[in-house]
Amino acid sequence: MNIQKLNRAVSAAIGKVFKMKTKHKIILGAATAFTATATGVAIAKTNQAKKQERSLKSLLIEDAVKRAAAATRRDINIEEAMENSQKPFVLPSAARKNLGMTELDELTDTFVMQPEDVTCDTTIFYLHGSDFWGNPSRVHYAFLKKLVSKTGAKLVMPVYPKAPAHTATEIQQMILDRYLYLVNEKEIPGEQIVFIGDAAGGGLALAILQKLRYLALPLPRQAILISPWLDITNSNPEIEALTKIDSVLNVERLAVKGAHYAGDLELTHPSVSPIYGDLNGLPKITVIVGSREIFCADAVKLEKMAQEQQLDIEVIVYKNQMHFFPALPIPEAEDVMAIIASELYGVEEVELLPDEAEEAEDPAEDEEANEAEAEIAEAADEVVADEAADETPVTE
Repeated sequence: MNIQKLNRAVSAAIGKVFKMKTKHKIILGAATAFTATATGVAIAKTNQAKKQERSLKSLLIEDAVKRAAAATRRDINIEEAMENSQKPFVLPSAARKNLGMTELDELTDTFVMQPEDVTCDTTIFYLHGSDFWGNPSRVHYAFLKKLVSKTGAKLVMPVYPKAPAHTATEIQQMILDRYLYLVNEKEIPGEQIVFIGDAAGGGLALAILQKLRYLALPLPRQAILISPWLDITNSNPEIEALTKIDSVLNVERLAVKGAHYAGDLELTHPSVSPIYGDLNGLPKITVIVGSREIFCADAVKLEKMAQEQQLDIEVIVYKNQMHFFPALPIPEAEDVMAIIASELYGVEEVELLPDEAEEAEDPAEDEEANEAEAEIAEAADEVVADEAADETPVTE
């Protein structure tokens, strides 16, 4: 490994950190941890990544997020969160300028993105995460940009009302209305619509599918759930072990947010925790989750349920990946993007990226390390800053 190159990359990363806003300078911990790669730790990290069968980038980003998240974690402030969740959503100017995102017709809470080259007739109906409390983050917008450019599909994203001021019933009614607007007003057949949702949005997608089936309304062609929150109770006994390695999600915080989201409904009501609902008669569902996030426990539970009930649900668990890893600048994310594209185009076989073991002998290893160091500060900044912004201080 070229230590001089690593040193230069580390210096650049540290420079970026010092230019950040004061509240983001805590990310210096990421760069500090990363500086160790200029020594023999670089080799140790590379070996650790190989042993865990993951890319070096994914390991380094997770290390940085873990350190920074611990330093920026704040208490939840219900009053402030209540006030914020009553404010109307305003699309960031950067999303308009850089992504070309605009309102869908006259709807001020639903937005559309068009790829430069439309290569399929599929419309992605995207439901964003952030624990039902937060609006789309910079990480989301970056992921949406990649999703649209890589698939060539149009994307529609309703920015649903947020808890704690709004509950599951209100939130899901808004999403249902926007989906039916596409079907009835825009005359887009359900067969041309694919639900994609991450985290809380993944849980919402599964809940809406059940509601559509119950109401005998047109179903979308399929759904892709990324790191979905399927059970608000987080009572799966397998979660306890995962809490020790999850660098993003916190069970205690999720419990507070989930309870406010449920409102008057029981936490096990299918509208709140869709894993408890009737999963028969739904379109094909693909679940993508990392093995280092607490939501993996219920994804695996869903897979077992699907096998027992012979449901059309496929669960793909990525070994040693963190929550919402497809949004990160890592090889595993490119792999997931290929899978999503194949689902949209109906392709059965996908050419995946080479195994990490094969890459180990590739001279490009140095380049990967360099790129990882150049990107680590920015990636960690976005993940942690968005986590902090979405988790409005909560004190009860």
